Amino acid sequence: MALMNYILAFVAGFFVKWVDWIEDDRKGEGTIKFPLAIFYGGIIGYLISVASFSEIFLGALLAQVFARKIDNISHVIGFLTSLLALFYFGFPAVQLNYLLYFMLLAFLDEQDFIGRFRFLTEYRLFLKIGAVLMLFIGRWDYAIAILLFDLGYVVFTEIRKRFIK
Repeated sequence: MALMNYILAFVAGFFVKWVDWIEDDRKGEGTIKFPLAIFYGGIIGYLISVASFSEIFLGALLAQVFARKIDNISHVIGFLTSLLALFYFGFPAVQLNYLLYFMLLAFLDEQDFIGRFRFLTEYRLFLKIGAVLMLFIGRWDYAIAILLFDLGYVVFTEIRKRFIK
């Protein structure tokens, strides 16, 4: 079961990036973004409900709200679907300190840095570094989950560059 959760983290990243691309690069054209958003929202809600790394996904989801990054209809649908899935699959017992830690890091990732700190905006390093630091307390699951989510993001980008015009 745990392996499936990591695979789903990758798939969620892939579909989130696909919707981002439709919204940002294609100016929101096309209705495929709606089922894609429902799909990734369901996965994220499921992962928050059942995965050992639920705090990182819940923290990132909440950070999106506080940073006001849920700013188009498809991501609103993805967010609402995540909530519906969370209600359906059940709320997890979360460690509040981990949740707040990841929420703060994800919020920092959503900020627009300028000048020599622009790379922080480009690469969104806070959440990834924070997850890797959790290795020091024996929690490797956070790092693997967020790195796989980001890998899904990167894989979609590479596929798009090579095959989608």
